[in-house]
Amino acid sequence: MKTILSLLLIIICAITGFAQNEKLVSMSNTYQKAYKLGSKYYEIGSKKPFTGTLYGKYDNGNYMTMQEYVDGVGNGKWIDFDPYGRKTCEGTYKDNRVEGPVTFFYEDGSIKSKGQYLHWKKPIGKWTYYDKEGNVVSTMTYTR
Repeated sequence: MKTILSLLLIIICAITGFAQNEKLVSMSNTYQKAYKLGSKYYEIGSKKPFTGTLYGKYDNGNYMTMQEYVDGVGNGKWIDFDPYGRKTCEGTYKDNRVEGPVTFFYEDGSIKSKGQYLHWKKPIGKWTYYDKEGNVVSTMTYTR
């Protein structure tokens, strides 16, 4: 079972763009210190801020989230999964803020919506919403 999970992780990393040679650590193996926004992460036993990918898992062993950190701060890509291992959304962090492009997915993996976030999950600009067949059902433009 561990071999299958390890293989699945390698495939997920390759598909999602997370670097395979990057450090991959469970969030449960980290501690946090206050930061100007949110927290700064450190691997347990280290005084150096964490750089690499942190992950969380559900009780059933499936990944809940994978998030890239640089010097302890969320910077890079993040992906969230449902308890069945299906990707629910993905986006980018900038200085611990969910900011930049974001995509939400239906259970079958098709795109549900796409747009941009600004200042910690505030929709900005044009967002496009799709049905399960990939047809655009609506668009919305969000302003500041």
